[in-house]
Amino acid sequence: MHKLPRHGVIRVFEGFAGYGGATFGLRRSGLHFEVVGSSENDKFASRLLLANFPDVPNYGDITQIDPKKIPDFDFFTGGFPCQPFSSAGMQRGESDPYGRGTLFYDIFRICHEKHPKYILLENVKGLTSKKFEPTFNRIKDILREEGYGELAYAVLNSKDYGIPQNRERLWMFACLGGLPDGFNIVPPQKKNKLKFGDFLDENPPKELYLTQEQIAHLKEKHRISSFKVDCPLCFDVYNKKIKTDGYCITITQPEHNSLRVIEVPKSDGLEIVRKMSVDEQFRFMGFKNGELNYDGQSYSQLSKRAGNGWDVNLVGILLNHIFSQLL
Repeated sequence: MHKLPRHGVIRVFEGFAGYGGATFGLRRSGLHFEVVGSSENDKFASRLLLANFPDVPNYGDITQIDPKKIPDFDFFTGGFPCQPFSSAGMQRGESDPYGRGTLFYDIFRICHEKHPKYILLENVKGLTSKKFEPTFNRIKDILREEGYGELAYAVLNSKDYGIPQNRERLWMFACLGGLPDGFNIVPPQKKNKLKFGDFLDENPPKELYLTQEQIAHLKEKHRISSFKVDCPLCFDVYNKKIKTDGYCITITQPEHNSLRVIEVPKSDGLEIVRKMSVDEQFRFMGFKNGELNYDGQSYSQLSKRAGNGWDVNLVGILLNHIFSQLL
């Protein structure tokens, strides 16, 4: 069994921090931890970090970080950019024209200097596809060369852990010196009876609702005969179908325009369709009401953060499962 560091607390550096998904997940896990620094380059995400974690220094662009100038840490967490490997992106991998497909090298550049005991990485499941096999193998090889042994990884779905969102993500964990025999990264599933409608607002903002003309256009465009439902359901815009299984499709950035909420008709029988509220999006990302300080940011910016973030409920379950096998 591994032991906690001598200082009795796991010191964490959160790379590609977003809204601090790793930190919120660590809070759920019950682990004794301290976030000693973060790295986030986006202006609006950085503001969100500052509003929620004012005492944690943000070192900005990971490509510009000098490892010697940041605190020592025991645990690196990071969901490096997924767009180069996602079916919703350009799928250019390491050849991404914006340079996002090679940022994982900066993770290893920093970890080479700091030698953290643990590394947790996240990305889309597309990284495990045949197309990106060379990149995924390179990640595994670098970790072996740095003394982390074999990488443990699995694609986990939020809907299997209590949040009714169909969100599949690749989770990767490595430990300096290798993982113990019999280690399993997959936590036992924690399903419940909660469905899509259980995560919706009681009184959503009125500006989210589509007009009857907009609903008629949506029906014609996507060949939907009716939006009349007996319980609240999710409309999958991309695949042009109403999800009748009680789950939400993957929360994405607003420019993908991929989902709508369908409500039960009122007494007048008119169909009711709307956009998802910010509170709802973060609820589907595992947050409790009021847990995240929105910093007064716009619907668009907050929706981007939700679409790119970590399901903090799943992260808490995953970390608890991982460290229950190590400590």
